[in-house]
Parts: sequence; C-alpha cells; structure tokens
Amino acid sequence: MPVITIAGNENISIEDKREMVKKVSETVAEAYGLPIEAITVLVQAYKTDDIGVAGELLSDRK
Repeated sequence: MPVITIAGNENISIEDKREMVKKVSETVAEAYGLPIEAITVLVQAYKTDDIGVAGELLSDRK
C-alpha cells in the first residue's frame, strides 16, 4: 500500500526517527482510511557531503 520516503541529512537520532515514522504512519493511515500496518516509511539519510543546497554542499555551509 502507501510507501512514504523521507530523505534528509543523517543528523537525526534514532529516537527522533522512531517518533517521525510513527507520526507519519498514523497521519497517512488516517488519510487513506487504512490500518497502520499497511503503511511503509523509508528513511534515507545522506551525509552532508552528499546534499547540495543553493549551489553548494551542505557540509561547506557549516
């Protein structure tokens, strides 16, 4: 059923990932009228060297 992909940098704790996945799953399940078991969430974590923002690497913006 629905698959949600969340892509961002790797600066998120496992606890925050758990909470994010739970909240997103609950919201999407409610919107689709599906059980939460039907929802899949993929979390893609990228190094700041692999993210470009405004024409430069995120790691260079620190």
